[in-house]
Amino acid sequence: MTFAQSFRRIAAIALVSVCVLSWVTLGLTVLFDGPNPLLIASVIAAAVSTEALFWVGGALLGWTAFANRARLWKQLTGSA
Repeated sequence: MTFAQSFRRIAAIALVSVCVLSWVTLGLTVLFDGPNPLLIASVIAAAVSTEALFWVGGALLGWTAFANRARLWKQLTGSA
């Protein structure tokens, strides 16, 4: 395995871990009725980590992942 592949794998695992952890934190904050500042911080952290997972994950996979997604969407919806 090359350095680039190792880096991509470690980065992907780290991104997914941070995203899952932020969503678990948000869920626990809502479940245990945490204070509003903690709830707001949890919502922001979950949103930012999900967005980072999407964009950095796309960059790690290569921009063709976005092109393939667009091609698949066009096939599913039948648009030109």
